[in-house]
Amino acid sequence: MSARVLDCPQCGAPVNFQSAIAVFAVCAQCGSMVVLRGAEVELMGVMAALPPDLSPFQIGTRGEWKGRGFEIVGRIRVEWEEGSWNEWCILYDAKTTGWLAEAQGLLTISFATEVKEQLPADQSFFAANLKVTINDSVWVVEGVKTVTCRAAEGELPFVMPPQTKRVGVDLFDAKGGFASVELSEDDPEVYLGEYATFETLKLTNLRPVPGWSGDVAQEKNRTTPLACPSCGAVVGLRAAGQSMSAVCGSCGAVLDTATPELQIIQKADEAVRKLAPLLPIGQRGKILGLDCEIVGMVARRDKYSKWSEYLLFNPWQGFRWLVFFDGHWTLVDRLTAAPEEYGKSVESAGRQYRLFAEGEATITGVLGEFYWKTQRGESAKVADYIAPPFIISKETYPQLSEVTWSRGQYLEPAAVAEAFAVADLPPADDIYLIQPNKFARRWVEVRKLFFVTLAALFLIQCSSLFISPETKAVEASFVFDRAQLNARTTKNPSSLAPTPPAETRNFVTPHFNLEAADQRVTVEATAPVDNSWLDLDLDLVNAKTNASFSTAVQVSYYHGYDSDGSWTEGRQNASATFAGVPRGEYFLVLEPTGDEKAPEIPCTVRVLSGGVFFGNFIVVLGLVLFYPMMLLWRGFRFEKARWDESDFSSD
Repeated sequence: MSARVLDCPQCGAPVNFQSAIAVFAVCAQCGSMVVLRGAEVELMGVMAALPPDLSPFQIGTRGEWKGRGFEIVGRIRVEWEEGSWNEWCILYDAKTTGWLAEAQGLLTISFATEVKEQLPADQSFFAANLKVTINDSVWVVEGVKTVTCRAAEGELPFVMPPQTKRVGVDLFDAKGGFASVELSEDDPEVYLGEYATFETLKLTNLRPVPGWSGDVAQEKNRTTPLACPSCGAVVGLRAAGQSMSAVCGSCGAVLDTATPELQIIQKADEAVRKLAPLLPIGQRGKILGLDCEIVGMVARRDKYSKWSEYLLFNPWQGFRWLVFFDGHWTLVDRLTAAPEEYGKSVESAGRQYRLFAEGEATITGVLGEFYWKTQRGESAKVADYIAPPFIISKETYPQLSEVTWSRGQYLEPAAVAEAFAVADLPPADDIYLIQPNKFARRWVEVRKLFFVTLAALFLIQCSSLFISPETKAVEASFVFDRAQLNARTTKNPSSLAPTPPAETRNFVTPHFNLEAADQRVTVEATAPVDNSWLDLDLDLVNAKTNASFSTAVQVSYYHGYDSDGSWTEGRQNASATFAGVPRGEYFLVLEPTGDEKAPEIPCTVRVLSGGVFFGNFIVVLGLVLFYPMMLLWRGFRFEKARWDESDFSSD
């Protein structure tokens, strides 16, 4: 069968059967449904009118998918109990029929596919979040819906009169794939494809969108007007064709906008009339590079708290949510790839998210319009997984056999105020579940500099030790004899001798030379004290100028037992350091004082020259460590405060 143009049996206008496999078309002139029977056409009646629509697609729109071109040749408008969407029939690569679905602001492209597995035809088999294997890949059921054909236009590969019903199962996988299973008494039909964006489709010949194409400043107040059946006031739709419900701005009734004949979903109450959105409905702005308009607001609450969600709309990019809670803002959109669930955590796009809270969220008020038939009292089971500044939320609707996943990103209040030109937004209160940890963020910023500085500090210290090694200038020994109040020399040739008069009990080392200028000199004293002590007053004296440097050291060591067991205190060695000693010939004068209980205390003294002061290194090290350690500590306290608010803080 080849592509052809035939006359409409009703009005005689040309009816295109552009696709080689098209068997059903709607006359663009009179709306008649025309069925192709061999070489002839047959009239089936008149197609129902399509509802108002802001879709940028139209018959004749062209695009590109995976390197091959396609053209839109037809459309089906389908609906279910909570909403409706467009399914555009495309002629792909001039020979294959595919489907470009436009639902809730998301785009998918799919094609009829033969599958290896035998899938059940029973609707009861499929449930939200169920994992199903199709062509050896794992898919997750997103929702099960009974849908009805509302209207159609253009040409289609099958007969699709109004009110035709079917059961559809939507699935997605971890790679952004999309699948739809249409159940019937025969084998289910399976359509496989992927989620897409306007940018990737390279679209041309798009339909101008009222209120958005051209000069936005002049057109921004253009809406699709309808009459409220409750009070008769005009209800303007800002996302016609996408919005499934709207709230009358006059009486507050929630209206079903899926059909041209508005029906009341829910009458207003006093709580709705008192809703005062922080961001005005109808306000346009640009947030994270996305031009959008605020078209609705939902007030929600759970067992512990309440918050607001603002619905943002862009006809080319679909819907986003802007969530407000205690001064904090989160920009949220739908996930098009199924997260991997691991108990109390999930993984998405290579990032791990940890379960923070679970509960039931209930809608307490609505304003504006929405892409589903929302109403007060509607509830969903919600699980929030966080990896600040990002969040992944799972919302389960058991009564609808549907589960949705969304991903949010924290926004600073100043960014929201600037985007929508709103002043005096409430300040952020406490720590929010995905509020960025500014201390951790600052640590990441300084981490590289910190490690470079730390490495340089250790390199300088090690280089100093290598350049100026510590060497022994002199070593000598003596015995402190309390009974004689003087000293007796040891057999060591380098032993010290008392300086006259003997009763002064001073000891003097042999002379030694210090060769370097302004060097470090260390005196080390070792004595086998045992539950006793030995004090040494030290004078480092220049043999030629008599200039001296003075200090003192104490060698003490005690040990014993008490009710807590054994204990020790002190050591049998001690040291003192002189800084900036000029070069020259020196000797060391020592004046000992000992424990009265120890009649004799032998002592060895060593004089070392050179080396570096570790005290300076420790001071500089402390300065280098202070700020990073402060950041890490405050970052830890920030995270602790965050998780103290979690339902799973003890996990």
